[in-house]
Amino acid sequence: MCLHVVFILFTILIYQVFFNEREEKRKKIHSKFFLFMLIILIFTMSQPVYYFEIYKYDFKAVAIILSFLYGGKRAGFAAFFALLVIGSFTDQKLLILLGNYTVFCLLLLPVTRLFHRYRIKGKVIVISLFYMMIPITRGIFLEIKGDHRQTLFELSSSLIILATLIAIIYLIENMNEQIEMKQELIRTEKMNVVSQLAASVAHEIRNPMTSVRGFMQLMQKEKLTKEQQLYISISIEELDRAQEIINQYLALAKPQTDQYETIDLTSVIQQSIDVMHSYAILNSIHITQQVEQSLEIEGLKLEIQQVLINIIKNAIEAIKSEGEISISAEKNANGFVSIQIKDNGVGMTENQIKKLGSPYYSTKEKGTGLGLTVCHQIVKQMGGQILIKSELKKGTCFTINLPSKK
Repeated sequence: MCLHVVFILFTILIYQVFFNEREEKRKKIHSKFFLFMLIILIFTMSQPVYYFEIYKYDFKAVAIILSFLYGGKRAGFAAFFALLVIGSFTDQKLLILLGNYTVFCLLLLPVTRLFHRYRIKGKVIVISLFYMMIPITRGIFLEIKGDHRQTLFELSSSLIILATLIAIIYLIENMNEQIEMKQELIRTEKMNVVSQLAASVAHEIRNPMTSVRGFMQLMQKEKLTKEQQLYISISIEELDRAQEIINQYLALAKPQTDQYETIDLTSVIQQSIDVMHSYAILNSIHITQQVEQSLEIEGLKLEIQQVLINIIKNAIEAIKSEGEISISAEKNANGFVSIQIKDNGVGMTENQIKKLGSPYYSTKEKGTGLGLTVCHQIVKQMGGQILIKSELKKGTCFTINLPSKK
């Protein structure tokens, strides 16, 4: 059993150090994570621990549990299928294996959802309670048979397997946390550079721009040709766009100093929709809404309105014409208010979604990416998060989760 423990921990360690993948990539069947789960399954099922040549024990449950927890449903059921295939080539009772692990995998589905709601200690407790069902039920069966010595071996071996599983969870979670911290550090450094740049040059740029815009407006009053009027109008529009970019830079640079207040989120969402309604009509886009009444959060009204207007505007521009945007908001069981903004626009690739929200990255031709960067910053300061799901040619869904007022 020690050999099994060392092999499994060493295999997971190799994966974490050399082949660690992002969560979305890990959930694909052709991922390296699934390959390592197969290696563990083959080893543990081909080298079981025998007890009096009647009972045998192995660590296959560890590979199945990890596949569901970190690989998702596809990887989990693929591992279950692989278990049956390997079982047919090894000395396993296939019908018993099929029956036991069918129930085991079905129970793992709700356990996986519960597992991801908690931080590392909560995750360990959830999976420990779930796994202990195996030795308890098997122990009861052995006690009914009167095989007391076998019961002791069953309990001790189950504790070794559970300890291995907990060690792996701590290893994976700590490594994931380090990767997240590294990504956050890189993002913070980028934001710091942008903030310093904004603070140092924004005001100096705005003053001459205001003067230039004023002179251009005066020139518009003169008798000019249509072509000259068009050139001046385009110049003023571009100056206004530059002004908006500078404002976004300043929003990034400005530290949060205002005190949060209680906001009627239902009213703010309605006001944001009203603001963007005319823009949607111009593009032949219909906005539908399904918002719960009396939703309240702690924050700044203007900031959350800025987030909503920015995302709705992006949705309209992604559709371009004759589409539909649906906006919904409700309070969920986790104490968060969830706002969803869905469109049936052009959609995005996984690579685009990963970069979205980074300064200077935009899917729009004339975009700077600062609008969504500001949105992410505002929501993060409020203790929330923005989640994005998208599919090319099918549309995009922005989910904004904000802590509800306690």
